[in-house]
Amino acid sequence: MTVCSKAFVALGRAQSSAMGERGLPIIEIPHPFGSRSREEIVGIAHSCAEQINAHLEQSQSL
Repeated sequence: MTVCSKAFVALGRAQSSAMGERGLPIIEIPHPFGSRSREEIVGIAHSCAEQINAHLEQSQSL
């Protein structure tokens, strides 16, 4: 699993495919990231953590 801003998701998928990891889960965060307020960053981090947790829980149930 990796975390990637929306602007680079296509590149991330291409790279993971080229490395033989076609099913690599990618958690997307908004782009641009650097111009966000601290409150926005905290919200994005919480959302990202929730997505990662959901994916891990789903993977464990397989």
